[in-house]
Amino acid sequence: MYAKCVEVKDARRVFDGIACPDTICWASMIAGYHRVGRYQQALALFSRMEKMGSAPDQRIQMPSTVAWNAVISSYSQSGLESEVFGLYKDMKRQGLMPTRSTFASMLSAAASMTAFDEGQQIHAAAVKHGLDANVFVGSSLINLYVKHGCISDAKKVFDFSTEKNIVMWNAMLYGFVQNDLQEETIQMFQYMRRADLEADDFTFVSVLGACINLDSLDIGRQVHCITIKNSMDADLFVANAMLDMYSKLGAIDVAKALFSLIPGKDSVSWNALIVGLAHNEEEEEAVYMLKRMKCYGIAPDEVSFATAINACSNIRATETGKQIHCASIKYNVCSNHAVGSSLIDLYSKFGDVESSRKVLAHVDASSMVPINALITGLVQNNREDEAIELFQQVLKDGFKPSNFTFASILSGCTGPVSSVIGKQVHSYTLKSALLNQDTSLGISLVGIYLKCKLLEDANKLLAEVPDHKNLVEWTATISGYAQNGYSDQSLVMFWRMRSHDVRSDEATFASVLKACSEIAALTDGKEIHGLIIKSGFVSYETAASALMDMYSKCGDVISSFEIFKELKNKQNIMPWNSMIVGFAKNGYANEALLLFQKMQESQLKPDEVTLLGVLIACSHAGLISEGRNLFDSMSQVYGIVPRVDHYACLIDLLGRGGHLQEAQEVIDQLPFRADGVIWATFLAACQMHKDEERGKVAAKKLVEMEPQRSSTYVFLSSLHAAAGNWVEAKVAREAMREKGVMKFPGCSWITVGNKTNLFVVQDTHHPDTLGIYKMLDDLTGMMNKDDRIEEYDLRSLSEMLT
Repeated sequence: MYAKCVEVKDARRVFDGIACPDTICWASMIAGYHRVGRYQQALALFSRMEKMGSAPDQRIQMPSTVAWNAVISSYSQSGLESEVFGLYKDMKRQGLMPTRSTFASMLSAAASMTAFDEGQQIHAAAVKHGLDANVFVGSSLINLYVKHGCISDAKKVFDFSTEKNIVMWNAMLYGFVQNDLQEETIQMFQYMRRADLEADDFTFVSVLGACINLDSLDIGRQVHCITIKNSMDADLFVANAMLDMYSKLGAIDVAKALFSLIPGKDSVSWNALIVGLAHNEEEEEAVYMLKRMKCYGIAPDEVSFATAINACSNIRATETGKQIHCASIKYNVCSNHAVGSSLIDLYSKFGDVESSRKVLAHVDASSMVPINALITGLVQNNREDEAIELFQQVLKDGFKPSNFTFASILSGCTGPVSSVIGKQVHSYTLKSALLNQDTSLGISLVGIYLKCKLLEDANKLLAEVPDHKNLVEWTATISGYAQNGYSDQSLVMFWRMRSHDVRSDEATFASVLKACSEIAALTDGKEIHGLIIKSGFVSYETAASALMDMYSKCGDVISSFEIFKELKNKQNIMPWNSMIVGFAKNGYANEALLLFQKMQESQLKPDEVTLLGVLIACSHAGLISEGRNLFDSMSQVYGIVPRVDHYACLIDLLGRGGHLQEAQEVIDQLPFRADGVIWATFLAACQMHKDEERGKVAAKKLVEMEPQRSSTYVFLSSLHAAAGNWVEAKVAREAMREKGVMKFPGCSWITVGNKTNLFVVQDTHHPDTLGIYKMLDDLTGMMNKDDRIEEYDLRSLSEMLT
């Protein structure tokens, strides 16, 4: 009686007073402990019963079964699932009949320890005993199949069950949500309502989760109204779910209002709002809510701290982040892998890698998450060697790297070791079958091979990657080819993606248009322009800017400007920059300057790219005074510190105008060490104006910095030759030969029809080579007869142009 009334202390006092308790007493006491959730005491009492020789009495079957069920359930609830199956076998050996409680506990244990085969055996046993249609057993079966992703089997169990209570409906709803069947979740909820089934708190939590995954605020609002109608909106479990829904779907003001109305807020309520604020870029308020949470006596947990620390990272609030770090130590959560990862990210973003390492030393060592964070931090701080060293140590220590680990280490692969590390990662992923499981990893490896100019390896690997790539992976591949000089391959990949019926997005179009720009594939560019219009992206600034850039680089500035004029929203600086640079590089200097003036009139503040474009315009038009004034105003007027390319453009401007002394003074006064771009620009200006002495100085600097740069020797040789200094010209050519410097032949592309043709200087492989060179000779002769044209060797000119 006491045990059934949950007065277990009184029950135990009575039980201890019995000299020789029989099976009924043992079973009642064990069941009583189980009923109030004191599983360890239930297990201890069961062990004592067996030691005292009071084995379950087959003559009194029902109480013995109750005891066994209580013990089996206690093992399952205490995290000892592996022992449950042994107890079940012992129970059967003693001739006891399993009940619905037995099967429900067994199935829960199988679901928890992912013992799918054992779970199916228990299912078969339940069918044999005619208990598979029972609501308790059915709910456990649905849970088992849901956790193993067998949603169709879960649905069969649900449909077969003759009696369905709310627990079964909730199990099915939860299964749909967990298996990304959000629309089915909403449909089942609607069916429940039509059938006048009363939803409970678990029902609404699942349905609200489906709204989040569907990104449907409208449906979420409708569900909120239903909770009010059913008087469930005040339930803390449901209120927290609604708060989470509004936060994640961008209605943060509604979430704040709802939060203020929730009585008896718990840590879940506070966390939902803190996460929502951070998600909606209100990081400062997220950090403030963490402080308020502590004031209200609610102890922050791992979620609270991890979110607040990430918020500090995003707004660069280093000192506040350090304070929160101290608080996490006080609340004993800094060893949690989520908090530790956030701290590592915080310190890494501010260049404090040593503090990141100290955090890792105190974090739970069983997780790869903080290790991944440190690898990423090392890469971000240009400490790639240390990142690779840590990665190799992880492998030696027996950790199993995740796909994120590989993505992090691959992003840090730069320089000569890139191909070596890439191939090592490639080998490991093949051995561990990760490459077949995650196509994004294969795409990252393709990117490494492309960076290392290993086109054949990249193509072979790409052939091994399954063709069911998603849009992000297709875009990464297209971009990888385009960014590493394989523009023709980038176009091939784009059209292959189209053949697989994968819809392009703005990023895809921008990547493939870059490829069109590099090889002047105007025909492909126009076709892609049509696809952009059809897809509705033509008014998007990134796509429009990419189109403008493509047309400009193909020499069609008029089409580029038409796209610019048609843009309704010009509040972003990107399209202005594309058009200014397009005008500048095509010789329309006045138009570039006029557009720059209009941009300023539109109250848009120029950035580094804008001012670089205007400097290019001044350089190409010979507007030396205007270019000087603009450069001087960069810091004073626009607050922009000139970069290397701005200085290179100023030197080009002065050099073209013959102001070589002033250009050299600019180099001498640079706030940084002049690099190859600076000296190459100055050398070109010296060659243009036949300044042999300054040219020798520039060439010497270039040879010291980049001894394998062929253009240095060519320019220097040409400079000496133009000055009639044939001995020095020969010396420059011989130095090039002695150092093994190869001059790659110039090449150009032209698209005729659907075929792109490649032309290489002095190529003799074309079947009509003799006819082509005869035509060039004839054209040279015709030009020589025209007094208006200087004498040029067309073959040399084509080399210069390419």
